[in-house]
This record gives sequence, C-alpha cells and structure tokens, in this order.
Amino acid sequence: MAMHLVSRVRQVVSPATDRFNFQPGEAIHVENSYKLDITTFGRLASAAGYRTLAAWTDADALFSVLVPQAA
Repeated sequence: MAMHLVSRVRQVVSPATDRFNFQPGEAIHVENSYKLDITTFGRLASAAGYRTLAAWTDADALFSVLVPQAA
C-alpha cells in the first residue's frame, strides 16, 4: 500500500532548513506499507545488509512493527 498526502491549498512547508512549495491538488508520497511476516522481512533485510534490531507483535501475531539496523 502506498500513502500520499494531497495539498488542498497553495502552501509552503519548511522542515528544518528546506523549503517546499505545494499547489492545490499536488501530492507527496509519504509511505509504503508491505505485508510481510517476520521471517520474510528478516531475509529481505539480510539481503540488503540489515538485520532486525527489534520486533513487536499483537497477541495473535497478525501485525508487527520491525526495526531494521545496518548489519
């Protein structure tokens, strides 16, 4: 799943020292969400040079939050 924010008005956003101008209807991509089990995530992270630093799941292990760290 991909998430986008769409500006409703003309605006300037200034995080830190940057400056971004948005027009009405202009979108910014803010997130990708992938549905992977913890084992699959670990394999993908390892292949990219990362390891799983921490993982939290709900009681039924249907959802998780995983923290990668450079290996």
